[in-house]
Amino acid sequence: MGLNNRKIIIYTGTTILLIIIIATRCLDFFFFFNEDNRRYTIGTFSGIGYYRGSICKFNYKVGDSIYIVDTRFGLHDKDVKNLRLVVKYSNKWVEHSELLLEVVPKWVLAPPKDGWKQFPPDINWKGAELDTAYMQKLNLRIP
Repeated sequence: MGLNNRKIIIYTGTTILLIIIIATRCLDFFFFFNEDNRRYTIGTFSGIGYYRGSICKFNYKVGDSIYIVDTRFGLHDKDVKNLRLVVKYSNKWVEHSELLLEVVPKWVLAPPKDGWKQFPPDINWKGAELDTAYMQKLNLRIP
């Protein structure tokens, strides 16, 4: 196998890899996480795993099933044991999710049954089950 054949194999492999990466990102943007299929829910901390560093695992519930999403980044300054974060998931493929670093307030008890269709902080957590007594104690407006 000559040097030219190796270059052709490397260039072909690199091109195929780039096409796969671009196709995956396009599927995310145009299909799985488009405006109609994007949902948000609450992820609760479930534990820390270790694989080449620590990985924080969060559970989120859709319907009657519990799913896991994890992250390595952005949680170094937070108390992860009591942390609840917003999870973005696809309505078409519920296991396909992203953990957003948006902390869920303590007065939000549970998400709507089918998740939020809009980013929850933008709509003031509308549709969620709220702890109104706690909100009144903090003098927060109840949506």
